[in-house]
Amino acid sequence: MAESHGAENNAAEVTPKRPRMQGAFQQEERETLKKYKKMEDRVRKILTTSCEKITHLFFMKDMPGHLAYLRERITTLNSKLAFDPIRVGLFGSSGAGKSTLLNAILHERFFLPVSGTRACTSCQVQISTCRSKEYKANIFLLSNEEWMDEVRSLVTLLEMEREDGERDSDVQHAVKVLQAVYGEGAENRNYEDLMKAKPAITIPSSRVITLTTTEAEALSHKLDPYIRNQEGSEGIKAENPSDEEANTAPCNEQMRLWPLIKYVQVTLPASDFVPEGVIFVDIPGMGDSNKKRDEMWKESILECTSIWVVADVERVFGASTHENMLKEAITACMIGKCSDITFVVTKMDKINVDEYLRNHPSAPKDLTTRDAILETKRDLKTRKTRAIRDRMQRRLPSDTEVLQKSDLVFTVSAKEYWNPTVLMEEDTEISRLRDQIRKLYLNMKRNQLQENMQEILVIFSLVDVYHAVQLSPGPTAQQDGLNTFVSTKIQELKRIAQSIFDLMDLPLIKGVKSAKSSYKRKIEKIFAMGEKSRGFHRTLKAVCRRNGVYVSRVFHRVDINNCLAEPIYTEIDIMFANIFRKQTLTRTSLQAAINEFSTEVKGRFTTFAKDTDMNESKLKFLLQETNVIMRALEREILLKKKTIYESLVLSIQSTLTPYYKEADKISGKDTYKHMKSVLTESIELEVRQAMFEKAKEEMMSQFQDLTEQMTTKLSKDFLGMLSVIFSQCDTPVSTLPVLQEECQEILDLLNNL
Repeated sequence: MAESHGAENNAAEVTPKRPRMQGAFQQEERETLKKYKKMEDRVRKILTTSCEKITHLFFMKDMPGHLAYLRERITTLNSKLAFDPIRVGLFGSSGAGKSTLLNAILHERFFLPVSGTRACTSCQVQISTCRSKEYKANIFLLSNEEWMDEVRSLVTLLEMEREDGERDSDVQHAVKVLQAVYGEGAENRNYEDLMKAKPAITIPSSRVITLTTTEAEALSHKLDPYIRNQEGSEGIKAENPSDEEANTAPCNEQMRLWPLIKYVQVTLPASDFVPEGVIFVDIPGMGDSNKKRDEMWKESILECTSIWVVADVERVFGASTHENMLKEAITACMIGKCSDITFVVTKMDKINVDEYLRNHPSAPKDLTTRDAILETKRDLKTRKTRAIRDRMQRRLPSDTEVLQKSDLVFTVSAKEYWNPTVLMEEDTEISRLRDQIRKLYLNMKRNQLQENMQEILVIFSLVDVYHAVQLSPGPTAQQDGLNTFVSTKIQELKRIAQSIFDLMDLPLIKGVKSAKSSYKRKIEKIFAMGEKSRGFHRTLKAVCRRNGVYVSRVFHRVDINNCLAEPIYTEIDIMFANIFRKQTLTRTSLQAAINEFSTEVKGRFTTFAKDTDMNESKLKFLLQETNVIMRALEREILLKKKTIYESLVLSIQSTLTPYYKEADKISGKDTYKHMKSVLTESIELEVRQAMFEKAKEEMMSQFQDLTEQMTTKLSKDFLGMLSVIFSQCDTPVSTLPVLQEECQEILDLLNNL
């Protein structure tokens, strides 16, 4: 698409005066946030002062078990009291406009490096705000071990290039990396020489570089050499040719550190546009050729609360890269922390009215550029929303939270946001993206505040229990009865969980059958790339060196393990998501079984208390602590879910690793041919020897591990809780504080939340 014509032709289309920019929160939301902030401060103060009344007991000699239990609960709560941040991942290919979009969201126009012609951000950048007047950046470098591993891979790549004399962008990248760190001619040296060589640049021993300023522009200028893509740069060019200071050695050193940078953390002062507690993560491309950065790439996606898949309007349809990114985002919804996916189409200002009229002959001939853009926006949203929903419905339950979103697609123009010539400010949709962040933020803030107050109430009720224990200790027979009931219910939950997990068996069998019938075709598709380029043998060598996974600049992400496992994942995704679903629970949902267990146990505690005239504080503690135990269990399940899902591909990788190592050792004439032969024959052999069946069994084994993990945790936590209730407290009552007033205040805050 052509660029829009000059602003002079469209000046009449926009309001001359730009509307006042919306801040991070609207008035009603500001009041809500202020309320949450006051509550949070008050809750922290209550907890601090209350704990000070208790902590002297923790220094007792031969601390009794009930006090050890109280100490553990307080310690656990204090470590959790900090609120989890919201992580918004901007996930897009090079040149999609992620940095430009992020600058607009932050309302810092040129904070991150931008360019209309090439990719600018060379590493992952995390940006957040805090209560500070300073702008700060921490640049984290690869450790020495990580860098040595990287150099070994680069040297091997260059050795192969010298054998065949063919140079591609992967080889060119390797040359630039080594030259940047070790100077001219580094590409001709072997690994041992490079490890002994002194780098041509200064590498801080801490492997961290810290930049601090009082102005955004100053930090941006200092940060630019580190995060801007420096490949091909010979040094920093002076803006004024007479300004010799711009080409100083320190500046060149900064620019040459880029191969060593692992990731960057940037902290800005409190903003009117982005709330504190939100971290934006600029995630470049589909991974990284560096092993450590690629591992971080995968982990970052799974840690994000919300993922924005960002695509240039000119590539929004038909490009495979952002379709693969959408696939990764959906996987993050299944096994990670992600609960929200947004597709962001950038650079809407590229729409040209003449081109629009050619493609829409029925449109009015006097159509304005703004109307052409708005019509394109509507059409894009309809078509792309339909396509994205279709993709998500294939892998996620129909009632998944993200599928209920009314706005899955946003069409933005950061250029028009700063210089409105055609579009109104609201047409750019920057403020609407901020709206989405605010809603996520307020919702998470409320949920975390509620959970923290509920756990504080447990601690306060536990102190009340100790007072009650001295007045009316419970007989052992009663404890034995409750212990038996709870243990029976835990075993019952174990059997139900096993039956739910057994539902994975059939889709796994189907997946294995599909994988066995398609693996040859899938492997041939990977090797077909080698038929078109002699340089593919170097990529294949790198793939083998990385145990089946490598991100190439020429061939993009090559993942043999995932390619082989994909047919199994296709068959199991819906059932897997159903088992771990959180909305509209069914008999196949683990959460439904957990909820039923919790309800029955709390019901039994309530009945028991009524039948035995149990002190009210004891019952309150039992019910509240049960909720805490169940929430902790749910967090462990969330972590285990990732391990279970990834077990398929990791099992395949483990089976094939010896063959990857064998293929990696091949060199000389017909390297590619021999490597292909080893891998093809080895994969065929392992398929015959039940490689896919082993992967299936590994996943089912992981499900079994989860069952045992749940059972062990619940038994330990519930039996420990009951032992406290029925213990005879020998601590003098005068040394135990009375926290009834504090408890009531927390209850009042909770009711007003």
